[in-house]
Formats: sequence, structure tokens, C-alpha cells
Amino acid sequence: MQYILSPRGRRLRRLSAAPGLLCLALAASAPAHAESTYGYSAVGTGVVTATARVNLSVTVPKLILLKVGSSGGTIDTLSWTTGFSIPATPTTPSVTANNAPVTWNGTAPTVSTSADPAALAVAAWSNSTGSTVNCAATAIGAGGPTLANFAVTATGTLPHPGANLGSCAATPAIAANTLVSSNWAYALGGTPATWLAGAYSSVVTYTATSL
Repeated sequence: MQYILSPRGRRLRRLSAAPGLLCLALAASAPAHAESTYGYSAVGTGVVTATARVNLSVTVPKLILLKVGSSGGTIDTLSWTTGFSIPATPTTPSVTANNAPVTWNGTAPTVSTSADPAALAVAAWSNSTGSTVNCAATAIGAGGPTLANFAVTATGTLPHPGANLGSCAATPAIAANTLVSSNWAYALGGTPATWLAGAYSSVVTYTATSL
């Protein structure tokens, strides 16, 4: 606690504010001063100047956008199936069958894959220079197609990061404030007749990076 003393040393009143709070109050009441200068000529002639500067600051947030297939949180699934043709009739096996009679001449069946799915619409945009798109795919189980068997071709201004999913590499830099878009078509190759029975899958993750 503090007291104000009269010139004769008498205690007049009691203050409850701490010294630090009093200093803060005085500082808050003091006006903020910008830069100021002056020019002066004692003889009243000649050119005099006074300058004052103001700093301007503009902050532009960095934004990057990437869309592969559907918008929002939907993850598109591209699916292929293999089929068999049993010679010599030929006979296409049913979806589910056991002990079904077949006219088979003893030669190996013909194996084929279904048509490739429709291409995916993709787009990317960034207001920063040096932005790229890369990809990474999880491993596929042994015995089936490899990642390299999935070729991807791009039609448009955004190339696919690699000719196939086994050779992912960053795309060329995307120009700032320029929308790039393409259709990415996925095609399954390889030799289906050598694949083992089973279900094979992989998750491909595309990442747009702005440096």
C-alpha cells in the first residue's frame, strides 16, 4: 500500500494501486508518436524540408489445391477383373460354380482383363512458385500385378507424376496462380495368365507441395 504525503508530511490518503500498475496507466495514456522531422532556416530563406515515413505491409497467405477424381472426401476406386475362357467350346465360368460340367479339350484357358475404368478428372492450383505433384503407392501383394503394370496417361495441362505407378516422380513445377487440369487414364497391363488367384489392391496417394 502507498500513501500521499502533504508538504508538511501528513498522510492524506491511502492508495491501493501497486507502483507497477501506476506506471502502466501512465504509459497507456501517453500518445503513440509516428516518425517526425523538421526543417528550419534561421534567416528565413532557402529550401527546407521535413520528411516522415510510413511502412506498408501486405501478407498474402499461401494456398495450394489438388483434386484427383471426386471432390470432397470421396476416394475413387478403380477396379479391374480377370476372366477365363475354357477351350474348346469355349466356356466362361459362372460367378459361383462347383462341380459344373464343361467341355474342355485339355489346353490352357485364355485369360483376359476387363476394360479400363473411365479416366479421372484432376486439377491443381497454387499461388506459390515451385509447386509440384508427386505420388506414392502402397505395395501390392506378391503373385499379382505390379505397380509398374498400371500405366497412366494424362490429357491436359497437368501431367501424371510418372508414366506408371511404379515410377512416381514429381511433376514439373506448376506456374503460380495458374490452374492446371487433366484427365488421367489408368490402364492395367502385365500378363494376367501368370497371376495367382487372389485379391490385389494398392492405395495411391497424390501430394501437391508448395515450397
